[in-house]
Amino acid sequence: MELNVEIKSISGLTDTERQEVMKFSCGNTDIDLYLHEDALEDYICNLTRTFVLFIEGTVAGYFTLTSDRALITRKSALSRKLPSHPHFTVHRDSIPALQIHHFAIGEPHQNKGNGVILMNYLITFIKIKILPNVGATLLTVYSLKEAVGFYKKIGFEKTGCHSDVNVNMALVISEVLDD
Repeated sequence: MELNVEIKSISGLTDTERQEVMKFSCGNTDIDLYLHEDALEDYICNLTRTFVLFIEGTVAGYFTLTSDRALITRKSALSRKLPSHPHFTVHRDSIPALQIHHFAIGEPHQNKGNGVILMNYLITFIKIKILPNVGATLLTVYSLKEAVGFYKKIGFEKTGCHSDVNVNMALVISEVLDD
């Protein structure tokens, strides 16, 4: 049996789909509340873009993208993966990036491969829809500490900055794009 899977912009949801969004819970109140209360407002204000994953009409997850600039120290492992073109290395104080502002999978859909499916969609979306129109070298995320392992499996690396709760991570976009 084939599942009905859809990914939709927060701005284009029907009333029924918006009701489903309000039922979403990933186990982290702040991340849930962002989707419930702020994602559409941030869209209207052109701050972010949120996309919702529906499986059989139920919200299984979501991600939010925004623009970013990253500072990467020349000594970091990540810096060795950046373009080596002289123009890039000499003229950059910071590196243009896209940021995963939020990324979450609902509790009933966790540990079933849905995070990888949604991340693969996100990367494909960046390749097809964003990079032809906007320059960005990195994909960044300010990860919850408990999610660091997930991001590492995908290829993200710690960038050195972290707090008690979060860890800055980045991925060189060209490493995950197959041309």
